[in-house]
Amino acid sequence: MPYAESIGIDDTFVMLAAWRRTSVKMDVPERMGQMLSEAAVSITITSFTDMISFFIGIFSPFPSVRIFCTYSGFAVCFTFMWHITFFAACVAVAGYAEQKNLHSVVCIKVEPLSRSGEYWVSLHSMMSLKVEL
Repeated sequence: MPYAESIGIDDTFVMLAAWRRTSVKMDVPERMGQMLSEAAVSITITSFTDMISFFIGIFSPFPSVRIFCTYSGFAVCFTFMWHITFFAACVAVAGYAEQKNLHSVVCIKVEPLSRSGEYWVSLHSMMSLKVEL
């Protein structure tokens, strides 16, 4: 089970790397289009070659290999569909939050990095404090 799921996780990194290469000044639909046009080719090729490899393994004479290959082939198929639909939607939601300067975890308004100089100084001074026991 972990093997089949770890095959598709590289698609996540490919999509996030493509997202980070887009300009922050672009609208979210434009960034999504550029990200998907760049990442979709490599995701599709790797997923289909993995699926074909596993589905060929279904013809093995060993029942355990057939079961493993069946499970893994469908898991790769599901992971591909998950990346193209749900994960891409999550990236779009994160893009809209980034555009509105919302915190990525708690979704509250934060200052842009260019105006957060005072906060950085106070955070830096808090981190440099030494606690003695």
